Amino acid sequence: MKQSTIIFLVLFSLLITGAQSRGKHGTSNQRVNRRSLLVYTNITQAPMTITSFEKGGDGGGPSSCDGQYHSNSFFFVALPTRWYNGGQRCFDSILIYYTDKYVQAMVIDECDSDDCPDNMVVASRGIWKALQVPQSEWGETEVTWSVRI
Repeated sequence: MKQSTIIFLVLFSLLITGAQSRGKHGTSNQRVNRRSLLVYTNITQAPMTITSFEKGGDGGGPSSCDGQYHSNSFFFVALPTRWYNGGQRCFDSILIYYTDKYVQAMVIDECDSDDCPDNMVVASRGIWKALQVPQSEWGETEVTWSVRI
């Protein structure tokens, strides 16, 4: 099977499993949340690295989207130049999947260095904690991410 088909099946099974664990009659808010996952596309398997978006952090200067520094406890990411698309993705949401968990993160910066391949996502510490990535994998780990269509 193609990689995109496998990823779709995994995501679909996560949605079904989540619906079953909440019972057959989830709240209307839960139904909206499950439906909102379906508006994401361009599923990309990629390395995720960690950075600091705070002043004095290893992320360098302020974010490209708003010229501000941001707390590492929030779910912020930098995307490679190709996905950042000249700022067109600023403040857009992406979903990041790691094992059986996912988070919705906001694009606030561009990863424009030579160390940033086209599929990489650079994430704040808050994302790593929320996804419960083991500390032994902090720095770089494989994830799947997708952008909102």
